[in-house]
Amino acid sequence: MKNPVLLIVLGLVLLAAGAVLSLTGGPPKADAAIAAQCRERMRDQPDMAAKCDEAAFATAMTATDADSAARAISAANNSEIGGNTLAMFLLGLGVVLTGAGVFARWKRGNAAT
Repeated sequence: MKNPVLLIVLGLVLLAAGAVLSLTGGPPKADAAIAAQCRERMRDQPDMAAKCDEAAFATAMTATDADSAARAISAANNSEIGGNTLAMFLLGLGVVLTGAGVFARWKRGNAAT
């Protein structure tokens, strides 16, 4: 703990990266062709047509084969979970490093007096 400011800065950078990933993440986007097919199928239900941009929903609404639809939806969900996990890991690590740096700086300040 020779340089607590470095820990604070690194922690804040990781917090920012985790926050950006968390805020920009979300359900994967559907392919334009599949989204268009989904909107066509949902034209009678405008509230549901808005969800056609999500890959899992669009795939489910345009599926002709249950097995391939299940695989596509599962893959879309797995990528969403992976991105969310990475964001939460970076946020947690950022909090720990920032806290450790603040504590070390506070302890160093108290030891000098």
